[in-house]
Amino acid sequence: MKKVLLFGATGSIGQQTLDIISRFRDSLTLLGISGKLRLDNLLDIAEKFRPPLIALPDEESVSYLAKRLSYKPEFFVGDEGLARMASEPSADVVVIAISGIKGLIPAYYALKNGKRVALANKESIIGGGFLLLSTAQSSGGEIIPVDSEHSALFQLLQKVKSYSLRKVYLTASGGPFLDWDLKDLEKVTPELALKHPTWRMGEKITVDSATLMNKGFEVIEASVLFNLPPEKIEVLIHPQSTIHALVELIDGTFFAHLSKPDMRLPILYALFYPERPNFDVADLSFSPSLTLNLFPPDFQKFPCLTLAYSALKLGHPYPLILEASDEVAVPAFLEGRIKFTDIPRVLEKTLNEFTIKYKPSTVDEILVFHEEVKNFTEEMIKRL
Repeated sequence: MKKVLLFGATGSIGQQTLDIISRFRDSLTLLGISGKLRLDNLLDIAEKFRPPLIALPDEESVSYLAKRLSYKPEFFVGDEGLARMASEPSADVVVIAISGIKGLIPAYYALKNGKRVALANKESIIGGGFLLLSTAQSSGGEIIPVDSEHSALFQLLQKVKSYSLRKVYLTASGGPFLDWDLKDLEKVTPELALKHPTWRMGEKITVDSATLMNKGFEVIEASVLFNLPPEKIEVLIHPQSTIHALVELIDGTFFAHLSKPDMRLPILYALFYPERPNFDVADLSFSPSLTLNLFPPDFQKFPCLTLAYSALKLGHPYPLILEASDEVAVPAFLEGRIKFTDIPRVLEKTLNEFTIKYKPSTVDEILVFHEEVKNFTEEMIKRL
C-alpha cells in the first residue's frame, strides 16, 4: 500500500489525483493533504479520505477545519508546515499539485528525504530545477513529471539511447486564438482567453495556454528535466491534443506518445511507475473522424514562445524572472489593467530591465528573488 501526500488537493490536478486514489484504494492511501483556498472543499476531502496529516497556510484556517472535522488530524502551518509534512518519513509518493513558486518548498524537502515526487508544479522546475535535480541525486529521491507533455517525453526517452536522439517535440493545442489574425488579438477579453478548447484548468494556466507562455515554460522544463539544449526542443501545434510529445532519432525515425487528453493518465503513471495498472476509462478510440494535425507555431503571433527560448538560452535566473513576471502580468490582464497583447510586452520589459544583484541558489533565496521580480513587474505595470 503506497502512502500518498497530496499538496494542492483542491485544484484541478489535486482533484484528479483524488479520483485515482479513489479508484485504487487497494493500492493507494491518502496520508496527507494541503490546501490554501476553498477550505470547505478541503473539509469535504478530509472527511471522505480521513488523512492523518493536513497542511494549511495559517492558524485561522487550522481553527476553521479543526472545529468542523469529525476526527483529529495533525496540522502543519505555513511554509514551515509544507516542509515538515513533505519530510514525513512514512510517505511513499509526494504529489506536488500546488500552483506557484511555493511548490518548490514541499518538492525540495520531499526529495531531500529521498521520496518520489510526482511533480505537476512547473514554477519549481523553472525557478529551482537545478536545486531539485541535485537534491534528488544526492538523496536518492526521484522526480516523475506529471505535465502531460513531460510525462510523455519521460516515457519516450526511456525507449531510446541518448546518443541516437536528434530532437524532441512538445505539442500545443494552440489555444482559443489559433486561427485569429494577429491584429485581432488586441481585442481579446479575459472571458475569451479563459475558453480553452481542450483542457479544463485554472485561470492562470488557461491564459498562459492562450498566449503559448505555458508551452514556453514547458520548453524550459524539458530542458531542465531531461538535460536538453534549447536547439533540441521544438514546439508543434496539434489542435487535437492527442499526441503529447514526439522524439526524433538521428536516422529520421519518429516515436510519438498518444492518448486522450486526460490528466489522470500522467498522474496514474507517476503514482505507479514503473508499473501500469489497468485503467479503461481513458481509451483512445480510433475512428474515421480521428485526425492528427501537426504544424509549427506562429512566433510572431505568440511572442511568449520566443521569450521562453531567450530566457532558457540566457540561463538561470532568467527563466525565474520570466515566470515571476508572468505571475503578475496575467492577473493584471484578468483584472482589465493591461491588454492581452501587453502580456508579452510586460514580460520582455522585465527580462530586459530587472537588475540581477545575485543568483539565487537556495529555496529561501529563490522565494525572495521571485518576490522581488513580482514587485518590480507590478510597479512597471502601474507606470504603463
